[in-house]
Amino acid sequence: MPEVVWNNDRRYPGPEIHPLPEYITGVPTQPELDAMPRLFTWGELKEMIYTGTLEHLSRNKELQARYEHWMKGQKAQWGSTENYLTRARLPWAPAEAPKTDVAEPTYDQRTALDHPEVDLTPSTNPRAPAPTASGAAAVAAHALQLRTPASNATQTTGNSMAATAASSPVGSGANTPSSVGFVSLESVLPKLKRALRNKCEGEKAGSAEGSSGESTSSSDGHFEDEDDEPDVFLKYDPKLGLEKDKYAVLPNDWPYCVPYGVRHYCVWSRIPIAHPVLVDYDPEAWAKIEDQGLGGFTGVIPVEAEETGGLQTPPPASGPGRSGPAAAGKGGWYAVDVSFGGTEMRKWAGVGFESKGGHEVGQMVKGLWDERGWETIWFVNPPRLQSVPGFSHFHVFARRKTPDEIDVSERAKAAGEEPKL
Repeated sequence: MPEVVWNNDRRYPGPEIHPLPEYITGVPTQPELDAMPRLFTWGELKEMIYTGTLEHLSRNKELQARYEHWMKGQKAQWGSTENYLTRARLPWAPAEAPKTDVAEPTYDQRTALDHPEVDLTPSTNPRAPAPTASGAAAVAAHALQLRTPASNATQTTGNSMAATAASSPVGSGANTPSSVGFVSLESVLPKLKRALRNKCEGEKAGSAEGSSGESTSSSDGHFEDEDDEPDVFLKYDPKLGLEKDKYAVLPNDWPYCVPYGVRHYCVWSRIPIAHPVLVDYDPEAWAKIEDQGLGGFTGVIPVEAEETGGLQTPPPASGPGRSGPAAAGKGGWYAVDVSFGGTEMRKWAGVGFESKGGHEVGQMVKGLWDERGWETIWFVNPPRLQSVPGFSHFHVFARRKTPDEIDVSERAKAAGEEPKL
């Protein structure tokens, strides 16, 4: 996938990506992709992510037909889509030639990828039983072991989190297609109930201590139970950067139809991406994530009306709009262009977005595609739209900014300006 560069401005290069191995053939070239009609504008892509209508995203139909034919060939060679990914495409896979006698995957990515030295399971309490699997499969298996009927939950009066733990969330559980990328709310309810119980006991102990002057419990009221394993899901630490034993950035070899100059990437994760803790275990918020996925924008340039410095207002709809100011205001020529731009440009200029629960993925995207040099639209497909539910990944549409946009973004970053949400 050739890098997009405008006027040889190479500030803020993108992340390291893993290209297609040479022995995998038949994928479209960038010139072939560029020769296809554009189905969506940048603003239309934003509209889909903003409204959670991810099912409208698609490839060119000719490309889709080619993809389906090509994938049949890969399945014949490797045995399944999952085997193709783990044994050929993902960077953790051992280098080998195609095989036709491979078994169906178990979704245990650590074992399937032949890297037993990489421990992706949570650090466990020595007293807790070790999971029988590893990697993403271990997380999913352990979650299933924790399942308890919602009717057995105990509700604490006046505590909204207790009410959450005591209810069976709509859109979560048995009726939701499974995905290792999503840790179900049902699976963590027992842990949540234990934490709430301990918290209540701690509060009661504190109350008793306050009235009698003596402590009646050793509990400190902390929300976490010491016997519980820590929650495992995608996180990004800017100081560490991308942990290459857990995550990898690949170009989408069969990308969705995006505007010219935009590139479609997939960030693959060997641990789950979405966890109910990201929305404080709120059942309605989690049901929305399971139905619509996650999404957001990064690198949006803050644009305020006053940035035009009192320059000419946008021309009336009937006017030609060909004339303009002789000089830009403090917002630069980008702000001027926005004021004179079309409806779609002005609608989305300066508008930021991040769905509830998407802050960890958003943080990773910002770390990989510097906001000063890139504008991105990212999304995590909900389970119902995932073509490979046994493997965690999210999508990124990345647009390299023009030199003028980079200049404005640098000034906005230095001034601490943020887009409006």
